[in-house]
Amino acid sequence: MKLQPECITCIIAQVKNVSSMFHLSEEKREAAMADTLSYLAGANYEGCTPESMGELWQILLRHVGEKDPYADIKSLCNQEAMKMLPETREKIARAKEPFTVALKYAIAGNLIDYGLEHPVSIEEQNAQIDAIANTAFSIDDSDMLLRVMEHAKTMLYLGDNAGEIVFDKLLIEQIRKRFPQIDLAFVVKGSPVLNDVTRADADEAGMHEVARVIDNGDASPGTVLSRTSEAFQSAFANADVILSKGQGNFESLSGVDKKNLFFLFTAKCDTVCAEAGVPKLSIVCMENKVQ
Repeated sequence: MKLQPECITCIIAQVKNVSSMFHLSEEKREAAMADTLSYLAGANYEGCTPESMGELWQILLRHVGEKDPYADIKSLCNQEAMKMLPETREKIARAKEPFTVALKYAIAGNLIDYGLEHPVSIEEQNAQIDAIANTAFSIDDSDMLLRVMEHAKTMLYLGDNAGEIVFDKLLIEQIRKRFPQIDLAFVVKGSPVLNDVTRADADEAGMHEVARVIDNGDASPGTVLSRTSEAFQSAFANADVILSKGQGNFESLSGVDKKNLFFLFTAKCDTVCAEAGVPKLSIVCMENKVQ
């Protein structure tokens, strides 16, 4: 999915949010915005938004002066999501179709996104997760996903945001229970970018209890294959099935030449909604369309 003109205003808004969130001085805010506008003037519109945002993030870090400025926010998101864990796990266990309910909660958990232009409060977020998890899919390729997993031996689960990963863990529990033959690896970013999950965030959420944790060697808020490590590219090419969480992964991977790749996300922005053909705040389980 190529970088769209509409994405530019969102990128600028994110830079403003970061500048405000971390209380940059007026001088640093102006310098950060000047560097952002200079970068965007020569942006590659054949690339995707996560690629541009990953490059801009490295520029922003020079002004913020921290390696992982979202660390405290990510930890808070994990802790708040973990408070929902016992009740949500019980709902899944009681359900007539536990896998489907766990899948919906994992996708609804994609609401936890402080990279958005207008993030909501923790309380609003948790209420929205429960509400959205009880709605119907706008696109539902889950039956195909189940058929693919029956014969799969290896799976990559591409993580997205901190907090969200707590709900990913519940889905992975169901996958391991139903398909014990699958060797499942949960993929995190190679280094911090926005509120995307890193190995430290995954460890805090206990992801190692249900999956091997590997990183992709990159710090883009998506999966830009050309920027990832050779080890990850090999794992991606050879995986029998891939679950790709979040809009950033959809933007960077939709249409790549890979079968048995499934996108799981809550549609949160107009550009992604238009590309996927779904309404805003709908939940999506979509098989990749290979040309």
